[in-house]
Amino acid sequence: MVQQDIDAYLLDNGFNKCDGEPTLYIKESNGEILIVVLYVYDLIFTGSDDFLIVDLKEVMKSEFEITDLGLLRYFLGIEVKKIENDNFISQEKYVVDILERFKMQNSKPTPTPTIMGLKLSKEDCSSNVNPTLYEIMIGSLMYLTTTRQDIMYVVSLV
Repeated sequence: MVQQDIDAYLLDNGFNKCDGEPTLYIKESNGEILIVVLYVYDLIFTGSDDFLIVDLKEVMKSEFEITDLGLLRYFLGIEVKKIENDNFISQEKYVVDILERFKMQNSKPTPTPTIMGLKLSKEDCSSNVNPTLYEIMIGSLMYLTTTRQDIMYVVSLV
């Protein structure tokens, strides 16, 4: 119920919901912009004016029972690092978690994510594969393509 309440509050207070991304809300006022992302029970917000961000944070605390976790550091498997005035994102921890989950932490890196000329077939004669485990593994790799576009082709292929 809280997600619908926050959605209604944002829309009632001048935010517009993005057509292409229903969890993204934008408010423009006097040349300034506020951006809010609502994901289940998590809120992330940023903007062009620090005062507006602090004000929004205080208003949200008074309207809803929320906890301020400070600057964004980790969200949905993506690490955010602020260095001087720049933000960098990575999924380094997520990669380590994937490798541990599938017992591949001793795997060696390769400069190319697939073998040149490799042909895959649905009628592979190798030993049976657990389809659930395969789907989980590929799903994990699909999410990794958020920051690793270089593996997009091979992950989509398999």
